[in-house]
Amino acid sequence: MEIERSTATGWVAWVLFGGILLVLLGALHLTVGLIALLRPELIAGDRADQLLDISLTSIGWLHVALGVIALVAGVGLIRGLTWARVVSVGLALLAALVNFAFIAVHPVWSVIGIGLAVLIAWAVAAHGREVADAYGS
Repeated sequence: MEIERSTATGWVAWVLFGGILLVLLGALHLTVGLIALLRPELIAGDRADQLLDISLTSIGWLHVALGVIALVAGVGLIRGLTWARVVSVGLALLAALVNFAFIAVHPVWSVIGIGLAVLIAWAVAAHGREVADAYGS
């Protein structure tokens, strides 16, 4: 199939950037989760286990689940799939909320994270369809 003319705007770059970030974030969460499950002694005793009163095994499985969801949603977002846009906006808003919770601890990084999350959520919600259009689907 040949595409003669695309109506995609520059906002597609932000949507694709969000997809790439989701893939990277998913890989990071998956790695941390596997470390927590397979080698918990590597992360035991740091600040992460003091934030929530749950076991490292539970934290590990949470990271694995979030990692898989983010990884699959990121690939789907890059492909322009509708379900991936919905999941991506949800994950971006969740990331903004988590960053807001840590704003007192890491103010600069939290504000940067909130800004990126909101920008990407808006770009995906408003211009996500343009990615699918660029693929001709």
